[in-house]
Amino acid sequence: MVAEKRLLTADDVWNMGEDTHVELVRGELREMAAAGGRHGRVGGRFAGELYRYGQDTGSGDVYTSETGFIIERSPTTLLVPDVVFVKTEHLPSATDPIGFFEIPPDVAVEVLSPSQGFGELVEKVAQYLKFGVPLVWVANPADKTIIAFYADGRVRVYRSGDDLDGGDVLPGFRVPVDHFFP
Repeated sequence: MVAEKRLLTADDVWNMGEDTHVELVRGELREMAAAGGRHGRVGGRFAGELYRYGQDTGSGDVYTSETGFIIERSPTTLLVPDVVFVKTEHLPSATDPIGFFEIPPDVAVEVLSPSQGFGELVEKVAQYLKFGVPLVWVANPADKTIIAFYADGRVRVYRSGDDLDGGDVLPGFRVPVDHFFP
């Protein structure tokens, strides 16, 4: 007789402590490697631009790579994007949750790491879109591109010399792609 593997929940991850760097995919733990300097700088630049946009427009705020989003229950999928933007109108209350978010962010940003497979990242993008995230940006520092995935199925690749724009999700957001890559 084979013992059945116990699937973990968001509460299990929360009880591991805030210094734990993991995600859950359908109840199974996935450890997250520490990010390198280039990854951190690219993510930091996204956070800075999105923060500025939120402050200038009064439309929302930024959360960085330690913030978990429960996107599926039973079994639990808990993802930790590199950067997210959440519109004020979509926050469940005037204060941030103590635990994980259970609402979709308006924009999720993932920075591709050298150790991360593109297929794994595409799976994650599909999960975000299914959860209701209207815009997912995947930044690839190796080739200095940003791929935008939209809830309606559109995909757009931004390259050096282009301006990344927020479309209908972040009206007026426009930043040169080259700004994000050192």
